[in-house]
Amino acid sequence: MYKTIVMAYDGSSFSGAALAHASALADLTKAELHILSIASTSGSMAVAESLGGGDIWGQEEQELRERVEVTLKELSDQGLRVVGRVRCGDPADQIIAYAHEVKANLVVLGHVHKGALGRWLHGSVGVKLLDHLPCSLLVAAGNGD
Repeated sequence: MYKTIVMAYDGSSFSGAALAHASALADLTKAELHILSIASTSGSMAVAESLGGGDIWGQEEQELRERVEVTLKELSDQGLRVVGRVRCGDPADQIIAYAHEVKANLVVLGHVHKGALGRWLHGSVGVKLLDHLPCSLLVAAGNGD
């Protein structure tokens, strides 16, 4: 059923829940699992950098690369076929583009419950994905710790 699964990953607890689902499905279906991390180039990151935060984007990208490498090793040690990518940009746009590129059959992402202010500040990646993905979407709930 699934040949290519893309999992949006940032190392947080809610993406950890998504990783558990994605890796179990990849193992069950013998699918190739793509771990995709995105260094967000949002307006809040630009503000932080302009206030003297240094190279915020570069630092975030490096941290994501390190997390992805550790995750890839753990998953490949479990016998899974895995690919890792780190990209910069709008998370929804990057997930959609990557899913098209690799002809994904499924995208898995984590979800943390946000209040109204959190939704307003960060928007809803899920809604944009539902409208533009070329495949199914599985959302794994987590507590966001």
